[in-house]
Amino acid sequence: MTGTDQGPEAQQHGGPVCRPAELPQNDPRLYELLADQWWQPRGAFAMLHWLAAARGDLVPPAGRPGAVLLDLGCGAGLLAPHVRAKGYRHVGVDLSHSALLQAGDHGVTPVRGDVLAVPLADGVADVVVAGEILEHVADLPAAVAEACRVLRPGGSLVLDTLAATAVCRVVAIGIAERVPGLAPPGVHDPALLVDRSRLVRECARHGVRLALRGIRPSVTGLLAWLSGRADDVAMVPTRSTAVLFQGRGVKAHPERG
Repeated sequence: MTGTDQGPEAQQHGGPVCRPAELPQNDPRLYELLADQWWQPRGAFAMLHWLAAARGDLVPPAGRPGAVLLDLGCGAGLLAPHVRAKGYRHVGVDLSHSALLQAGDHGVTPVRGDVLAVPLADGVADVVVAGEILEHVADLPAAVAEACRVLRPGGSLVLDTLAATAVCRVVAIGIAERVPGLAPPGVHDPALLVDRSRLVRECARHGVRLALRGIRPSVTGLLAWLSGRADDVAMVPTRSTAVLFQGRGVKAHPERG
């Protein structure tokens, strides 16, 4: 997902057109170069579809009319089909203009902005979703602070990301970035993978007690997908959070004196 500004060099589009393999790690220009791949079930972002379905399962039904789901680093709106029936106004924040145009086509209200400085008011969202974005930000505490700031008390925070472990660097970068559809080459910077304990602490600082659980692709589903017999793969829970994990928590109400 593309929701963090990596500086002016990364945002320039002039000069010779780059190919994905020529870009630095975690360069947001990758999403512009692969803009036509977002909604292809066997395209470069195939695994993001599987993750969006698993993420949507953690989103509770809207508890009031006009409830807002804020999707940080929304990309092209892959979460939209999985929350459409839950009663929210789906607002997506991203830096990629081309991705936001596609998100708008799928019912998402697009907002161009950085997840490190979300251009929305405090407490605007009933649910904040941060899917596959935290492993792309250079300032994890700032990203968590913003996600919690825009979440109203009693609202739910839902996220998934990659763990800062040696096994994750091997599996999610060393292997997955070599398999078309699992992750585009160069999309991750291993230095930005997320320390799980730090993430839990940062969420707690802002009133969200985050519970983590590991997830992975179904082995049988993945084999069917690799052989061309399936266009999607179910994500299933696993005890280990050492590679890919989800988090869910509720923002506490301020103490009343």
